[in-house]
Amino acid sequence: MSKSVLTLVVRTPGQVVLRMGVSSIRVPTETGQVGVRPRVEPLVLAVEPGLVLVRRDEAYHFVGTAGGLLRCDGSTASLLTPLAVCGDDQDTVVGALDEALAQPSVEMEARAALNRLQRSILRELREGQHEQMKRVEGA
Repeated sequence: MSKSVLTLVVRTPGQVVLRMGVSSIRVPTETGQVGVRPRVEPLVLAVEPGLVLVRRDEAYHFVGTAGGLLRCDGSTASLLTPLAVCGDDQDTVVGALDEALAQPSVEMEARAALNRLQRSILRELREGQHEQMKRVEGA
């Protein structure tokens, strides 16, 4: 039996930073770490700035991100972020991310505002679904 693989694609506005088959990923979100594996139900997550843990077979890789949006259909997970740093050493990736985030950038400020907007939209969608479920249950 073949092993399931999730294709992880990390995209910044200028390039595809990473494309690889992985066993799982763990991403930082507003409510904590979320694990994603192959064949997961379709999902969209607002990713917080920080470290994404990527597992490929028995090896671990790291993606430092400035936050963004993760969309997964069960076979491909696409992380859209304004900034990403990849590597095999956690300390090196964290250091490179800290350095990149310290650089002033109009684009980063605009992206941070968009990230806040994304989180707000996702929160409103969740609340709307919750209210709709309450109405259905009450009917």
